[in-house]
Amino acid sequence: MKVVIAIVGLILLAIAGFLVTSNQAAAPSPEDEMVTTGESEMTTNANEAKSDTGTETDTEVQAMTFTIDAFNFGYSQEEIRVPVGTEVTINLTNSGGFHDWVVDEFGAATEKISAGSTTSVTFIADESGTYEYYCSVGNHRAQGMVGTLVVE
Repeated sequence: MKVVIAIVGLILLAIAGFLVTSNQAAAPSPEDEMVTTGESEMTTNANEAKSDTGTETDTEVQAMTFTIDAFNFGYSQEEIRVPVGTEVTINLTNSGGFHDWVVDEFGAATEKISAGSTTSVTFIADESGTYEYYCSVGNHRAQGMVGTLVVE
């Protein structure tokens, strides 16, 4: 009889533990929604901000991360598209040569890195338009190591 009670108690304990842990792994809230598409990730965070009148308002700040590989005279992604006001992070990997990633209009530039290294830069794409990004090492830009950043 003691064995049956012990087994029933363990089963009830296991069920309770399962219910507790399944509630903790609930779906992400709308405040931290992440969308992954190909080479980029986009995160939207709802933040409270005070307006000029002192009242609280909800604003959305978008953040997009792109992982781009640099190789001799090219990038793995030739075009990047982001909405105006997006916080953009470029994670640059280097599979060959000595390279960086630069977009002059936003004052954004990674460190120059050698093969096998990684670096990153974050900036706000706060003005719509089409901009060229490029490698500033030697004549890499002239040899076609460029891409296009489209801010819409």
